[in-house]
Parts: sequence; structure tokens; C-alpha cells
Amino acid sequence: MTLLRMAAGYRQSAEMIRLRIISLKDEARRAQPTERTRLEQRIRELKVLRRDTQEIALVLERYYDRRYHKNDRYTF
Repeated sequence: MTLLRMAAGYRQSAEMIRLRIISLKDEARRAQPTERTRLEQRIRELKVLRRDTQEIALVLERYYDRRYHKNDRYTF
């Protein structure tokens, strides 16, 4: 598997996470206060996961591009 194919997989996962976030936001609007709090916490966690997934996809896509300043968070 090439890095570009891996990046595409990460992009696809990020999109699925985005759709789940939208779904949970809709649920949270209709939920009771205690359930809403739990759903909002889950949404915050998913936002972090989505951001990390997108950043990893970008690193994989541009791994061999010398002009790209690598993200220090994911490189050694």
C-alpha cells in the first residue's frame, strides 16, 4: 500500500467522523440535559479525532514533497 492510498483511507475516515459529528449534533439538540452533556463530550472527542486524522492524511500525502514543512507533531 502506498502512502497516497493510506492518505485516501484517512481522508475517508475523517469524512465518516464528520458525518457522525453532524448526526450527534442533531441528537444533542433534541436530547435531555444530562444526555446532551454526554453527547457534547463525545462530539468534542470526535472533533479531536477528526483533526488528527486529517493532519495525518496531509503528512502522508506530502511525505516526499521537499517543499512541505512537515508537521512536528507526527515526525521525529
